[in-house]
Amino acid sequence: MIPSPEQPIDRPPDWVRPAVRQGRLVLFAIAAGLLQAICFPPVGWAILLPLSLGAFFALLEGQSVKWALQLGFYYGAAWALADLYWLARIFGPAAVSLCAIIALFPALFAGAFVWIRRVLPKAPAAVLAALLWTGVEMYRSELFILKFGWLGLGYGAVERPAFALLASWLGCYGISFLIVLAAGALANSGLDARWKTLAAAAWIILFCLPGRAPQPDRPITVRLVQAPSEDDQSLFSGARTGGPADAIVWPEYSFVSDPRRQRLLWAKLRSVPIDQHALFIFGAKDEFNPADPAGYRNTAFVLDSAGALIGTHVKNHTVHFFRDGVPGTDASAIPTALGRIGVAICFDMDYPDVARRLAEDGAEVFLVPNDDPAEWGPVQRSQHRQMFEMRAAECGRWLARADVAGGTSAAAPNGREASRITTTGPGELTVTIGRVRALTPFVRGGWMFGRACLAVSAAMIAWCAVVAVRRRGEDPTS
Repeated sequence: MIPSPEQPIDRPPDWVRPAVRQGRLVLFAIAAGLLQAICFPPVGWAILLPLSLGAFFALLEGQSVKWALQLGFYYGAAWALADLYWLARIFGPAAVSLCAIIALFPALFAGAFVWIRRVLPKAPAAVLAALLWTGVEMYRSELFILKFGWLGLGYGAVERPAFALLASWLGCYGISFLIVLAAGALANSGLDARWKTLAAAAWIILFCLPGRAPQPDRPITVRLVQAPSEDDQSLFSGARTGGPADAIVWPEYSFVSDPRRQRLLWAKLRSVPIDQHALFIFGAKDEFNPADPAGYRNTAFVLDSAGALIGTHVKNHTVHFFRDGVPGTDASAIPTALGRIGVAICFDMDYPDVARRLAEDGAEVFLVPNDDPAEWGPVQRSQHRQMFEMRAAECGRWLARADVAGGTSAAAPNGREASRITTTGPGELTVTIGRVRALTPFVRGGWMFGRACLAVSAAMIAWCAVVAVRRRGEDPTS
């Protein structure tokens, strides 16, 4: 049978063409998500952040809200799976579900962005995108039930001096806002090419600006001991390795019991600061109900050079899906012979609030027991390190942490890593860090920037809903 001219043999059916176009959009969204992933460790090419986001924003141009939601999910899933694959070491196949939950937030952003632009077409796209993305990121990190702050855009760029300075004013969310603003400018089809070139050049200049390493003011020497939980030999020998130290820090859960309930162990622990003439900080359990396995608080104990217990800090942010004790609510600086010391525990530093409240209470330095197990892998430690660097930059404080397996490090107030242990085995790191009393603009009120973006985003969505209802009432056929 010879086909008629109206039905040429090389023309696909009408339903095929939309499907092919949709498939290409999905592939482009996945590619943009993978490009976003290489901006974070293990690759860490953060200079590409506006490019990867700009590619994603360009995909949303002209899409329906339904398709924007889907493209946002594919983009977020590719990004999360490529960067957070180490979650499978902890949760197994359930890690896929966690990445899917994380992908819902780029989808939420994309749907809201496209919808608001349809209702308010004259709204400046780049500013709208920056507000919405920052508000959604803040909600995911601090208000959502899982409170998962990993892969916030600001963390990828915190080690660059210009962005660390911005963090001291507006925190992690301020950097995220600037990155999305730059991406929105690059993706704006209505913007003249000269302005896009100027935006790209400004980003590169900001990213590449050199900085000067800060010198420790009022320096103290801190010995950070790295060893697994209850490796008594490594912990105690590490405390006595090297020269004199002003403070000794051991990891979180140095002991998975309450040392005060073991007379001989408590006496041995008290001998460490007495022998070394140093402040001593270590993590262990504070058991308030020994009959209940969950009846304890994950606690950092602080002993002075005479071996007296002068303060404790209870972990405020316990780890999701783990038995991690009853969370505390207080974050107060501890008065010591070295000045007021800010003590937090591991996951506390994944959020801005504990470090900020410690600095606000007069903490001059952050000393942190930490626990990133070796089996979680080097990528987890690299991504986590950026969060500690962000807290140092936001609060303008030196930070030193002792880990169980490779995360032992110190960060300077400019957000740069000052020193770290490069192996996962037992060891010690002696660092000289400074003490700072001045409060950054972030601590004084800049920390509210992310919440302000969320509030403005919510107000815009509410206003658009009112406008949409009014338009429908005026034109029922719309």
